[in-house]
Amino acid sequence: MNGSFLATIVWVLVISFVGMLPMTYHKRFGFPLLAIFPFVLIYLGWQNGIYWSLALLFAALSIYRYPAKYYGRLLWRKISGKDAAKDAAKDAAKISAKDAAD
Repeated sequence: MNGSFLATIVWVLVISFVGMLPMTYHKRFGFPLLAIFPFVLIYLGWQNGIYWSLALLFAALSIYRYPAKYYGRLLWRKISGKDAAKDAAKDAAKISAKDAAD
């Protein structure tokens, strides 16, 4: 087993452990691990090829699905030129109307 697989396994185990912690610890430990992720991804791809990197990328997107959705929508709104504040107000109005109906 080479070093990139070992680094990947350690990263996955640590991020899984952080996921089991209470929510108050997620941001404190999750964001630094997210910052380390590109280095682990590139290291794995450099030593073992693109397919292993893609597998790790999909696994990380599964782990970080909510931040990926949030930042993906934010990026899409900036690219498409939509006003994020107006969209957020519309979303909040829909949610409050749905809650009032229930």
